[in-house]
Amino acid sequence: MSWLREDKFLLLCCQTEIGDTNRDWLIKTQRDKIDWDYFLKKAREEGISPLVFIRLPEIVINRNNIPKYVTDELRKDYYLSASKNTLIFNELENILNVFNEAGLRVIVLKGAALAETAYRNLALRPMSDVDLLVKKEDLFGINEHLKGLGYFPSDRSVGDIDFSSTYLTTLDYRNTSANSPSFHIHWHFVNSTIPNDSYINNIEIKDIWQDARKANIANVETLLMSPHHLIIHLSEHALRVTHSLSKLSLLCDINEAVNAYQDRLEWERLIKYSLKFKLDRMVYISLYFASKFLAAKIPKDVLLRLRPEHFSLGERIFINAISNNDRPPGLSYLVHLSMNKGLFRKMRFIGRTFFPPRHIIAQRGYIPQSRTSYLDYLRRINEVFLHFFKIVIILGRGLRKKT
Repeated sequence: MSWLREDKFLLLCCQTEIGDTNRDWLIKTQRDKIDWDYFLKKAREEGISPLVFIRLPEIVINRNNIPKYVTDELRKDYYLSASKNTLIFNELENILNVFNEAGLRVIVLKGAALAETAYRNLALRPMSDVDLLVKKEDLFGINEHLKGLGYFPSDRSVGDIDFSSTYLTTLDYRNTSANSPSFHIHWHFVNSTIPNDSYINNIEIKDIWQDARKANIANVETLLMSPHHLIIHLSEHALRVTHSLSKLSLLCDINEAVNAYQDRLEWERLIKYSLKFKLDRMVYISLYFASKFLAAKIPKDVLLRLRPEHFSLGERIFINAISNNDRPPGLSYLVHLSMNKGLFRKMRFIGRTFFPPRHIIAQRGYIPQSRTSYLDYLRRINEVFLHFFKIVIILGRGLRKKT
């Protein structure tokens, strides 16, 4: 694949500032024909159509050049996101108030934190759930209060948690109302169905709590990650295997956070904790592409200090694929594999990817552990092979381009 004119147009819609070079390109481009059907389809696939609705009129030379149906469809997405997020934040307000009254501290993560503090407009950051970080010792209390509000874990119970697991670190709470969001209760911000042994145990969650800052979210005083930890978390989240920078919304989150917090963002602490948590490679790659594609205001010396001395073959394949707009979910597995040093650890990582513990298979499938069978593992193997197949296709594309 490659970056088409329409793709580049979308990238400019994601930028917080448009430079003179890009303005010259816009003037030239808008003399040519834009495939608006493709543009609209991609905006939705990338999870940024509400943002495009606001930014597109700001970057076009003549607003009359935007077809009415495109504006109408983007407007629908914008107001749908606004109404959906309003319902989500109303429910979040109720839950945060209950937690505060009970003396239970939580840190609001990702979308719910960014919508108000970074995007500053609930509609611009589409959400389907709310992520909250809690302390392990508070899980049973959180569980009881959520049950009192009609929310129950849909994937497993608190009593089934294995805190030594390096896979999934969350409970998914839902209630019977069709309009209610799900609440993902985390006790660690790393959360994946592949093993994260290469770095998860280096992340001390007490550091996150120690640096957390107060903020008003959903009209309630609560806690947010400090800006440096937030950027680290968003970078790791963007490179999870299921994400793999496959949507521009992942880079938009980083860009909007950097832009909103730049006066309070301590880059030295970001570098320090990226190295301490052994997430520096992920942070570098995510920040590099946020800077490359969206002109995010990342200091050059920060990128230089985070940049690894050497990239593995898998990392080079990933970086080249993303640069060429090949961004399927699963591709960042190559980065995760590279982070496991030595042949034995790599083989162990692959084996544990294919065959995670039964409780992970059960949780991923929303079924009791007693009901898991070999069929669930066959489905898991098929899922992993499909991701490997996509990687092979992308590798083949890269080889053909070189020849």
